[in-house]
Amino acid sequence: MWYLTYKLIRPVLPISGGLAAWIVSQACGADFRSSLAAALTMALSTVGASFYHYGGANWMYARKSERLKFKDPQVVMLAGLVIFCASVFIAVQWLPKQCVYIALFNTIAVAAYSAKLSSHWLTKNLTMSLVCATPVAIGWQAGSFTHPLVPWALAIAALAHLSREMIKDVKDIIANNGRRVTLPMVLGTDKVLQIAGSLLLIVGAMMLSLLRFTGNLFQQSMVAIAVILFILTAWHLIYRKQASRSETVITVALFCVLLALA
Repeated sequence: MWYLTYKLIRPVLPISGGLAAWIVSQACGADFRSSLAAALTMALSTVGASFYHYGGANWMYARKSERLKFKDPQVVMLAGLVIFCASVFIAVQWLPKQCVYIALFNTIAVAAYSAKLSSHWLTKNLTMSLVCATPVAIGWQAGSFTHPLVPWALAIAALAHLSREMIKDVKDIIANNGRRVTLPMVLGTDKVLQIAGSLLLIVGAMMLSLLRFTGNLFQQSMVAIAVILFILTAWHLIYRKQASRSETVITVALFCVLLALA
């Protein structure tokens, strides 16, 4: 029961999404209430996406549909939609309309991903990279001005998650066979790992631009750790062509980025 609940909520993701929205909104001049609303909207949106994602598990989800079994998966999907509605409600009540549009985009994108978009690598990877950048976008729109941090944060979030999606496709290539058309099936696993690694090198270079937004040794250390993790992961992907634990390392590196900007 606890394992199932943990897998459904996946607490690292809503915490990271909410924290990213909070940090960016504060940097962009949002007041406490707006920052809190942005963080809650994004955290709930992430949880809703997880419920809908697993509740809609079918042949399109390959291994995921085999790992989690539900007696009534439609109920899990419905719970996801209810959580999505809660995130949109918070945005409507306490955030600018642009934030409402972002919350609605997440709902529509996840539903479309479940129905069709995940069947092909182009729409699959693009959708996920955009959705994973929305915590930065909603934090930006919750504020009263655009902080110079925003473009860098958007690019880092989108590219890092795009690389992560490519790595997941490589690891799931057998399970996805006959179910999806993923990039490793088109280009081969080695080439896709090299592309994913190259994206992480770009992210690592972009990370250096964040140093000017840090104010103490701890924050600078977090940036340095993130850069090292991205570069080491890129080296494993490009030269050793190994994807083991790369997804986890990318997640840890992105969390270090959040700590550096908090």
